[in-house]
Amino acid sequence: MIKNLTVQMIYRIILCCVSALAVLLTFGIFYAGEGPSDLTWEFLKYYTNISNYFVFAVSVIVLADNVKRVFAGEREGYNRKIRTFKFMTTVMILVTFLVYLILLGKPFTADFWRNIGNLSYHVFAPILFVLDYLLFEEKKSVSVFAPLYSIIIPLIYVVYVFILGAAIPEFEYPYFFLNVNELGYDGVILWVFILVLVFSALGYLLWLWNRFAKTENKWKFDFCNVMLSKPKKPQSDQASAEEPQETAEETTRETSGGESQELPQSEPEKQAKDEAVETKTES
Repeated sequence: MIKNLTVQMIYRIILCCVSALAVLLTFGIFYAGEGPSDLTWEFLKYYTNISNYFVFAVSVIVLADNVKRVFAGEREGYNRKIRTFKFMTTVMILVTFLVYLILLGKPFTADFWRNIGNLSYHVFAPILFVLDYLLFEEKKSVSVFAPLYSIIIPLIYVVYVFILGAAIPEFEYPYFFLNVNELGYDGVILWVFILVLVFSALGYLLWLWNRFAKTENKWKFDFCNVMLSKPKKPQSDQASAEEPQETAEETTRETSGGESQELPQSEPEKQAKDEAVETKTES
């Protein structure tokens, strides 16, 4: 993994620029291969667009922290912000890339590569964001449940599309596998189940990469502390942070000459000691 924060910052500046371009092109008001179109709300119904909005937001947050640390004098380290959410967003945009490439797009045609919109939000931004995770994210930094969390946002999106389809007359579904009018709810649910499996598989492959770490000069999968969201601190660090405490009875005060001085006695103890001395003198 690359720990140099300056290298990370430069890479993330490029990522944010490409992601910003992709976000602008999702609005459909710029030339994106087929000419400009009017701005409508319909760009919000596409999973591709929504996943790119998440990518841009997460990239800006991570970059801002990265820049702050570099200008504070840090030279090495890893991302410390929204680690689990960044993992979830990585799975989201990875699915965007693969589903479009395999099911929806036509990568072996010239039109695919001439459309700057397709290239921005289906290819360039997804690849750069996934590489950011693979190259710069700290090992063992997310829990074993992170891939399951990654399913939450896509399922919310499916419910969102169902609501739009039920509320808007003659609603045009964004993807064929969500088209209730053609597939029926049974067919759509089957597709959703398949995609959930895909999300889960990709999520756990990404999680395995996060667990593939160098231990004792050997690269291997480390499954210790898989329930934790952050790596557990070594016991040596914890021991050094703990300082032995001495009780008041064990502590003595030293005089300026280096001789030990007894702690002041309470009034009852002093009286009892004086009485004992007097009794001894009389005897």
